[in-house]
Amino acid sequence: GSIDSTVRCWDCRSRRPDPIQVLDEAKDGISSVKLSAYEILTGSVDGRVRRYDLRTGQLCSDYIGSPITSVCFSKDGQCVLAASLDSTLRLLDKDTGELLGEYTGHRSTTYRLDCVLNELDTHVGCASEDGHVYFWDLLEGSLALRLPVGQAVVQSLAFHPRLPCLLVATQGQVTLWREDTFQPEGDPD
Repeated sequence: GSIDSTVRCWDCRSRRPDPIQVLDEAKDGISSVKLSAYEILTGSVDGRVRRYDLRTGQLCSDYIGSPITSVCFSKDGQCVLAASLDSTLRLLDKDTGELLGEYTGHRSTTYRLDCVLNELDTHVGCASEDGHVYFWDLLEGSLALRLPVGQAVVQSLAFHPRLPCLLVATQGQVTLWREDTFQPEGDPD
C-alpha cells in the first residue's frame, strides 16, 4: 500500500521488479494493508475499507467517512476491524459491511495507530495518542482495560497469533506484555 493511492502486488518467485497487479481504486493514500489466504484488506485516507477477493476478482468497499489508520481481520475470518482518525474503532461484518460494534475512549486524531483483535477474538485493542493501549470486550463494547505504556503516542501493537502476548511500540521502545502465568511453548516447567 502506498501514499500514491495504490496497492501493488509482486510475484516474489519471479523476482521481477514490476508488479503483477496494481489496485488503484483508492482516492487517497493507503494507510493499512492486511492479507489472508485469498484476500487483501486495505484502509485508506479516503475513509474507505476495501476488501479484494482474489478468488473471485471482486472488490467490496465500505465507507467509514473518517480517514482509516489501521485495518485487520478477525481470527475467524468473519469480521473486519477498522480504526479511524475520529477516535473510533468499528467492527464490520466482512461479507455485508454491517456495523457490528463501535469502540471509543482512546484518542486518535493525528497519527496512524494500529488496531488489533486478541488471539481469541474476545477483545478489541487499539493504540492511542495518550500513551495507553485500550481494550474493549468485543461483544459488550465495554472498556475492559486501559494499559499505561508511556508518555508518548503508542503507534504500534501486535498480538501473538495463538498466545496471550502483546507487543507494543512507543517512543523508540518496544515492550512485550504477557500474563503472569505465561509459559512459552516447549517449556518443560
